[in-house]
Amino acid sequence: MDPTGVLSSLWKYRWFVLPAILLTLGVAAYVYALGPRNYESTISYALVNPNVPTEADIERDPALAQLNGDNPYLRSTDPNLVANVVITRLKSPATAAYLEDTGLSRDFTVAPGVGGSGFIVEITGVGSTPEQSVGTSAALGEMFERELRTIQEVNGADERFLFTSLVVAQADQASEQFSSRLRAVVIVLIGGIVLVFGAVSLGRSIDAVQVRRRLRAESDAESLGEVGLAVGAEAESSGPQTAVAGEPDGPASDGPAPDGPAPDDSEPVGPEVAGRAEMDDESDGYDLDQPGEADRPDEPDSLDDPDADARELELPGARR
Repeated sequence: MDPTGVLSSLWKYRWFVLPAILLTLGVAAYVYALGPRNYESTISYALVNPNVPTEADIERDPALAQLNGDNPYLRSTDPNLVANVVITRLKSPATAAYLEDTGLSRDFTVAPGVGGSGFIVEITGVGSTPEQSVGTSAALGEMFERELRTIQEVNGADERFLFTSLVVAQADQASEQFSSRLRAVVIVLIGGIVLVFGAVSLGRSIDAVQVRRRLRAESDAESLGEVGLAVGAEAESSGPQTAVAGEPDGPASDGPAPDGPAPDDSEPVGPEVAGRAEMDDESDGYDLDQPGEADRPDEPDSLDDPDADARELELPGARR
């Protein structure tokens, strides 16, 4: 994923991302300032080896030889065995159920002390209030002492042959566990990151819907334009035919157009045109197929005047 592309996407959809960021920061601030808090307190115990009677002690006090020294943990080569057994018993679900029934916290830890030595055992109680934390640690300390004695008396061993515990550090005061608040803030921030990317996805979806709507509108507009052009072309092709059909007295549409301008009835008729019209009227009474007297050339009226016929054929008004 390109960081530049991520930043550009966040900036492009900033109006969707900004509310998500503000909401995340607000929730994180609330969780850190007013959210649930955890307090913890620790009590430490040191295990002390039993004071087993020596031969000299038995000689001085023969009654010591009658004591029951059957402690199974004294026969172990691992000095940490007794501490590990007690820790295991305290971590059982029965212990958590007992604490919950007494109104204490189920959240606690029991582990060997610094360096992992079994002769130091640390018990930490965690609670939502300082009082609950201290009470949990104290209850676990009492259970530790009781369990330590119980597991050694399994064979009825005398107290002189038992491991004992000494309190090294008492759980008098609980301290706030800031890591719990930070953990809650981290969880909120992770949720905020998911919310931000969800806002970006929402912005992209809205943009995609708008693009589809715009493309659909443009497609519809183009379709309407094509339909309008088709209707206009059809109207243009059918318009002249309708006009010709509506002119009953007009000339045929398929005939050749006359060469020259059409005569205008309003123009005055000249003498030459009038003479031609009179000649056309006079020719209406003759058969054009048979030559008549009008078609025969005039005989000269006088041999002495050969231009007389030309003057007779000259139309009136031809002289200017």
